[in-house]
Amino acid sequence: MSAVTRLARALGRADQPDAAGIFIRRNDAALFELVRQSDRRRAEGGSLGPLDGKIVVIKGNIALTGLLTTAGSLSFIAQAETEDAPLVQRLKAQGAIPMGHANLSEFAFSGLGLNPHFRTPRNGLDPDLVPGGSSSGCASALALGIADLAIGTDTSGSTRVPAAYQGLFGFRPTIGRYDGRCILPLAPSLDTPGPMARDLDGLMALDDALRETTTEARTALPQRIVIPDIASLGCLSSEIEGLLLAAVARMRESGWSVEIRPFAALEEIRALFERFGTLVAAEAPGTLARYARLSNPAIDPNVRRRLQAALPVKPANARQLMAARKRLQALAKRDLQDALMLLPTVPSAPPRLDTVSSNADQFAKENTRALSLTMPLAFLNMPSLAMPAGAARPGYSLTLSGPAGSDSSILACAGMVTPLFSQLTTETPA
Repeated sequence: MSAVTRLARALGRADQPDAAGIFIRRNDAALFELVRQSDRRRAEGGSLGPLDGKIVVIKGNIALTGLLTTAGSLSFIAQAETEDAPLVQRLKAQGAIPMGHANLSEFAFSGLGLNPHFRTPRNGLDPDLVPGGSSSGCASALALGIADLAIGTDTSGSTRVPAAYQGLFGFRPTIGRYDGRCILPLAPSLDTPGPMARDLDGLMALDDALRETTTEARTALPQRIVIPDIASLGCLSSEIEGLLLAAVARMRESGWSVEIRPFAALEEIRALFERFGTLVAAEAPGTLARYARLSNPAIDPNVRRRLQAALPVKPANARQLMAARKRLQALAKRDLQDALMLLPTVPSAPPRLDTVSSNADQFAKENTRALSLTMPLAFLNMPSLAMPAGAARPGYSLTLSGPAGSDSSILACAGMVTPLFSQLTTETPA
């Protein structure tokens, strides 16, 4: 099938009623010119590689030429971009087709994915549930078959949570693995671009295209997998705990060395956040104040409430968090040694959309729950890959993670473990 035909089908799918809210803006005429170029290259035997002609949705906080980078907000005046973000330039140089700005939680500041300004994208597995955020439009475009691949961002879980809620792969890399310029920031110490895909091959193709170091040494596969115990993970639903135990059993049956034990860094982070607040809450108000007045009633009430709850900003708290972050990163690396970590991506299935849409307290509670496992890994700068597990059920996702810089080990290991996880059930004996 030609790239032109595939794009026409994707645009037709994107214009169906159930896809409303996925895109903020597109430039369809420019897209057709790019796919025509791809078809010409293919006809002449000059393909640019595995991404040539692939449709890639781009999160609405990443610069695209000619489009306004609103980050899902109506609270400030955005200017049309004069050039693409460097990571988009990389993708286009390899023939990828960036299909416009995907919707997101306003300012990327929520793990649930709601947006009252541009409509909330549908969860591709269950329309009654939240899509996950903040990269909600990216996930929904993939889950509904509109796009081949997606580029989101991840501050506290914004690629991994929507991937988990919609049966996808979502990757948070070590900070600096990808070029993060020309992306509207939220919390600069935590922000990073992150690829998303329906399968591991697609995600790895994006990683190959985006990573700054293109010649990496061969990575040894880990010999051990560490599973944090329940006390380290906090409260899991019975279904997600059963999924994790089923994964342990399947890996052990397949010859993996799997150890379940306390992971001190995770427990310390929970206590740290309770005392000083989160790092994203310490940085987001000052960052976003450069773009909008934080009390602006045009801001999503749930986002505005979170921002105002973080005020006044306490610099001493931020210093405490940053000092502890460095210490805990070292602790986590020592604790893992040559192992990788496996844990659930989210502690429970996604909440119902109507429940969190109509109840601010329930929204806050479920948002905290959604990010409870992804946020600590971001704080530790641990690259983390969310992988669908078991049947395609919302929330059934496992994350493979490791110390900063272990990205390639994680992706290589994922190629070995994802087949083990594809048929997991919570009834598998531990």
